[in-house]
Amino acid sequence: MNDFHACIRRAPWLLGGAFLLSACGPGQAPEPAAAAPRAVRAALVASGPAEAPIIASGVLASRDEARLAFKSGGVVRRIAVRAGDSVRKGEVLAEIETTEIGAGVAQARAAHDKARRDLERGRQLYADDVITREQLDDLGTAETVARAQLDAAQYNLGHAQIVAPADGVVLRRYVEPRETVAAGQPIVEIGQTGSGHVLKLGLADRDVVRVMLGDRADVEFDAYPAQRFAARVVEISRAADPRSGTFPIEIELDAAAIAAGMRLPSGLVGRATITARGAGATRSYVPLAALVEGDQHATTIFTLDGQVAHRRKVAIAFVAGEQAALEQPLPEGTRLITDGASYLVDGETVRVVD
Repeated sequence: MNDFHACIRRAPWLLGGAFLLSACGPGQAPEPAAAAPRAVRAALVASGPAEAPIIASGVLASRDEARLAFKSGGVVRRIAVRAGDSVRKGEVLAEIETTEIGAGVAQARAAHDKARRDLERGRQLYADDVITREQLDDLGTAETVARAQLDAAQYNLGHAQIVAPADGVVLRRYVEPRETVAAGQPIVEIGQTGSGHVLKLGLADRDVVRVMLGDRADVEFDAYPAQRFAARVVEISRAADPRSGTFPIEIELDAAAIAAGMRLPSGLVGRATITARGAGATRSYVPLAALVEGDQHATTIFTLDGQVAHRRKVAIAFVAGEQAALEQPLPEGTRLITDGASYLVDGETVRVVD
């Protein structure tokens, strides 16, 4: 009797176990739920220049800069400006002592007066048949020469001052008052306001032949590390600098890219990335994030066909910024997997997210 009641008490557990065995079958485990497609991001193949960009460093300058000097040598009387001063067109910047120049004007004027009087007397004497026509012509020539010498002396006196040729900023001041300077020796250097800013740099021969006027460029300065300035090539030298062997070129910064009040003093060192147009050919460009593994000659990427990822090998021509240019083009409109590409296998179904 006791054994019977013990069996009754164990019956519910035995029945439950029998039910589970009958439901699952002998030796079978529950099937796991199907895994969701892996989430990835995708980007389209882009087209770009067939040649690698040219990167070079240079020095910023005003588009129009002028070193101003006196026409004649002498002692500097005064210099009215210093480096950094703003000037207006026609403003007197420096003066030279005019004692010597004034004496030269007085001497030239006296010589001209004498030559003019000699010519007048000669005409009267020629009319009275006292002198020959040749002698009269010689007197006329002497008067012409004396007048030209007077004009030159007066011109030098008129250039005893240096005046600003246009509105601008004083970039450098080379001498101080009371110094003796030679004719043509630079006194001050002016950068004209409104003429724009250019980056002056030198290119090697292999690069200068690839550049054309109007080529686009991006310029960066250490002084403004978070900003890139749009620019274009405006001048290409046809002769190499004999000191460095490079070819000077100038890149003009787009005025619209310069914020109001931004200071861009001459002498800033900048780095330019020039996009050479070449012959107009293009290459396929892919984001660096799409490159999975490999080397320049064989790099793995994943293209997207609908929701299926396909593995393929490509060769890299060069890297430009955040993109890589391919040796062989990809069909236009090809979608590439960027984020998540490193975890994929060929033929895997994926889910593209923004």
